Amino acid sequence: MNTQLFTNGLRGAFLVLCLFAANLASAHTGLKESTPAADATVKEPPAHINLVFTAPVRLIKLEVLAGGQAVPTRFAPSSEAVASYVIDTPAMKPGNFTVNWAAIGADGHTVSNTFSFVVDPAAGSAP
Repeated sequence: MNTQLFTNGLRGAFLVLCLFAANLASAHTGLKESTPAADATVKEPPAHINLVFTAPVRLIKLEVLAGGQAVPTRFAPSSEAVASYVIDTPAMKPGNFTVNWAAIGADGHTVSNTFSFVVDPAAGSAP
């Protein structure tokens, strides 16, 4: 067996393994889906917002804004990590909404993001 070829093969395998491990280490939990969905237009104000994450997280911030003003929700920061959240939004009316959220993943890192949706009673059927 050619030892040079074997050694180069081991080096290549080691490099691939290191790159794979680095990708896993840098991957953070994110938002998998929301209801209403990002950029969606819905006919009726939602009674709640659903957030589904790619892994269990502690949701520490959820802010719903309409025209820069806070919309009342029944959000409370989570002390337990779960992958899915339902936040009641009893005061929603037609308009443009922005949802800001932040969560702490199992790796201890905080991730945050924003998405928007529109409530328009004159719109066609919800997607």
